[in-house]
Amino acid sequence: MTTAAMEHRITTVSGWEARRLSTEQLDVTVIPGKGGDVSSIRDRASGVELLWTPRWGLRPPWALPLPGVPEALALDRSGGGWNTMFPNAGRACVEHGVDWGFHGETWLAPFAAEAMPGGVRMTTSLARSPFTVTKEVRVAENRVTVTETVTHVGARPVDVLWCQHPAFGEPLIGPSTTVEITGCAVHPDLPDDTPPTQAPRRWPEHTEVDGSRHDLSRLAADRSGVARLAFLGSFDDEHVRARIHNPELGLGVELAWSRHDFPFAWYWYEAGGRQNYPWYGAAHSLALEPASGYPSGVHRARALTDTATTIQPGAIVTKTVTLSVTSG
Repeated sequence: MTTAAMEHRITTVSGWEARRLSTEQLDVTVIPGKGGDVSSIRDRASGVELLWTPRWGLRPPWALPLPGVPEALALDRSGGGWNTMFPNAGRACVEHGVDWGFHGETWLAPFAAEAMPGGVRMTTSLARSPFTVTKEVRVAENRVTVTETVTHVGARPVDVLWCQHPAFGEPLIGPSTTVEITGCAVHPDLPDDTPPTQAPRRWPEHTEVDGSRHDLSRLAADRSGVARLAFLGSFDDEHVRARIHNPELGLGVELAWSRHDFPFAWYWYEAGGRQNYPWYGAAHSLALEPASGYPSGVHRARALTDTATTIQPGAIVTKTVTLSVTSG
């Protein structure tokens, strides 16, 4: 295999058809039937898996659904990895007379897949909103590029919240790990559905809703009782870059995207801080999520921050995020 070559194999993961995209540097696994997720990015030199998987893993397609509320049903099927949240992200809501579930429909939708130069192209039609979605995952050397295109096939404008959700886990995530990002404002969550009244802080300073202050550039040890949620925006540069680096491993990842595509980023960190469902204090993950708006739930983004995105009938919208794996 030459440096520029990319091998494309069809295999199975937990009962799902999977596309394995490999270069000399990376092994990348994509699950078309489960949201077109990137379920794994493995650095071949070190053998380190970079993406996070919840303790129950990726459940097979024939797993019986458990009774429960929509958020629990969605999380049962999550499987971790790098997901697409569209047309909703975060909290479930009702839009146009139908439930738009937790994290939206796309991350649970079945995609049809075909090989393309450098990767795989996947398409689906959503059932609860008037959109078709195309995802292209390309792998070249040490880079994974996810390009998403949505086409509005309905007859009236629709507000959406669009977010890419790459979640990273151990051993990349640990107490020695540092986080860097293009200069930006840091907004807290709005749990009481009250519009923000105070000026945001600047990266890496963050004030949680309980008044505690944190440095978002530093992480903690597993099961240390830490949980953080922040929304980053007003980036200083058009081209946004976020870097997660573990000097003990000599390994890191860098995310890059356009501020025009995603003017915000969600910062979600869990190190044993949520003691009840779903993590029970046993999750250790960091997600840096390029996003079209905030906070979670398209109805809340519209009402609280006016950051919902309106897509007009007939519109075709494309957004791209690139992940690079770095070493040394």
